[in-house]
Amino acid sequence: TLGKEAYNQGITALLVGLLLVIIFLIIFYRFLGGVASLALLVYAVLFLALIKVIPITLTLPGIAGLVLTIGVAADSNIVIFERVKEELRAGKSVQSAISLGYRRGISTIIDANVVTLLTAFILFVLATSGIKGFAFTLGVGTLVSLLTAVVFTQALLGSMSNTKLMRSGKGFTGIEGKERWHLDFMGKAPTFFAISGVILLIGAGALTTKGLNFGIDFESGTRIEVSLDKDASTEDVRSTISPLGLGDADIQEITDNPVLGDNAFQIESETLDPSEVSKVDDALDSAYGVSADGFNSTSVGPTFGASVARSAALAIFFSMILIMGYVAIRFGGKYTVPVLIAIAHDFLIALGIYALLGFEVSSATVAAFLTILGYSQYDTIIVFDRIRENEPKMPRATYSQIVNKSMSEVLTRSLVTSFSTLIGVIALLIFGGEVLQSFAIAILVGVASGTYSSIFIASPVLSLWKEHEPGYKRRRRQQIETQGYVPAFASDLEVARKDDGEAAVIDGGTEEDSPGEAKLSPRDRRRMERRAAKKAQEGEEA
Repeated sequence: TLGKEAYNQGITALLVGLLLVIIFLIIFYRFLGGVASLALLVYAVLFLALIKVIPITLTLPGIAGLVLTIGVAADSNIVIFERVKEELRAGKSVQSAISLGYRRGISTIIDANVVTLLTAFILFVLATSGIKGFAFTLGVGTLVSLLTAVVFTQALLGSMSNTKLMRSGKGFTGIEGKERWHLDFMGKAPTFFAISGVILLIGAGALTTKGLNFGIDFESGTRIEVSLDKDASTEDVRSTISPLGLGDADIQEITDNPVLGDNAFQIESETLDPSEVSKVDDALDSAYGVSADGFNSTSVGPTFGASVARSAALAIFFSMILIMGYVAIRFGGKYTVPVLIAIAHDFLIALGIYALLGFEVSSATVAAFLTILGYSQYDTIIVFDRIRENEPKMPRATYSQIVNKSMSEVLTRSLVTSFSTLIGVIALLIFGGEVLQSFAIAILVGVASGTYSSIFIASPVLSLWKEHEPGYKRRRRQQIETQGYVPAFASDLEVARKDDGEAAVIDGGTEEDSPGEAKLSPRDRRRMERRAAKKAQEGEEA
C-alpha cells in the first residue's frame, strides 16, 4: 500500500513537472517553446519505450531521476535557442542563425551532459540497489534528451526555416538589441563572496552544534512505522513496548503520512531480529489494535550501514576525480580549481541546510548530493564554455572584461535553464510524497546554489587567478597607462566625441561624471582623442 501510494505520488509529480515546464517554455519562447515542448513529448515517448524494452525497474529514486531529466531535456533546447537568438541579433538570416546556433551550441551541450553522465555512471557502479535506479534513469534520460535536442529539434527547425513565419522573425522573441545584461560581475565579486561566506558560516555553525541527522541507512538499527486503531500517545506506546526492552527507543508521532492516517507512530531502536519485531507488532495490536496494512519495519545491520557509508564516500571521491579530469582536458588545468571551489561551496551549503533544518540523511540523500555535484558543474561549464570562446575574440581585453562580457551573454541562458529544472524539482517536492520530498529538498538546494556559484563564485575565482598571468597583467597595465583606469567592459574603452564638441563619452557618461575612474592626464586625453578621430575616419571610409 505504501509503495503504491508513493508510486502514484511520483507519477503525479512527473506529469505536473512536465506540464509546467511546457507551459514555461511556451510563455518564454513562444514558437520556439512550442518546438521544445514537442521535443519534450517525443523525449517522453522514447523514454517510456526504453523502460519497456530494456526493461528498467522504476524505483522511487528512479522516478525522481525521471523528473530531473525533464529539466535536463529542456536545458539542451534552451542552450540551442539562446545561441540561435544571438546569431539573429548579429544580423544573420533565420536559416543561417539556426545552422550556426546548433553548430556552436552543440559543444556546450555535450560538455554539460558528459558531466551529468559521469555522475550517473559513478552512482550506478558504487551506490546501493535503490539508488542504481536513479542513476540509470538519469543516465538514459540524459542520452535521450541529447538525441531529441540535437537531432529532432534541429531537423524540425531546419525544415521550417523557409516558412513565412520563420523568415519574418515573428517566431522568435527577445532578439532586439545586443545584450540583455550589462553588469559588472567582477566588480561585485567581493559582495558575492561575503554573502557566500555568511551562508557557509551559518551552515558550519549548524553542523558543529546540531550535526547531521543520519538515518538508519548509515547508523544501523530498526525503524517501525505503525498505525493504531485506538488513540494513544507516545508515552502510551513506550509503556507498551518497554517490557520488550525498548524503553529507550526513539518514538514520535507521524502526522504527514496519508497512508498511515492520523494515529500513527514511528519507533526507532537498535537492530531487532524478525522475532523481536513480531513481538512489538503483537504487543501494540493487543493494546491498541493495528490497522490493516498499518505495520511496516526496516532493519539495517551495522555491516550494511558501514557499507552504505563507504560506498557514499567512494562515490563522492570518484565523481570529483572524474569531473576534475574532464574539465582539465576540455578547458585546461586552471579551470579545475574554480570548479572544485564551486563544488565545495554547493556541497557545504546543502550539508549546512540539512543540519540546520534537521532533515534525515539517507542513501537517497547521498544520490541527491552527487546529483548536486553534477548539476553544479552543468551550469558552470555553460559559463566557462562562453569564456573560453571569447578569449581569442578579445585579444586586448583583461580577463575580468572577458568574464564580464561572457557572463552578460549567458546570464539569461543560465537563469532559464536553472528555472526549468527547478520547476520539475518543485513539482517533486509538492506532489512527490514523504519518501521523495527529502530527495527533492537536496536537489532544490543544489540547483539554486549551483546556479549562484557558477555565476558569482566560479567565474570570479577563475578571473582572479587568470589575471595574474603575465599576458593579462600586461593588458591591464596598458589600459591603466592609456586610459587611467580599467573599465568593466572592453567596449567601454571606445571614446567618441559628439559633433558639437562636448566632452568624450566614457562608459555611458562624460569624463566628469563617470564614477570610479581616475582623472586623465592632458597627454592621455590627446592620445585618446587622436585614436577616436582615426577610428571615426576609418569608419567613414569603410
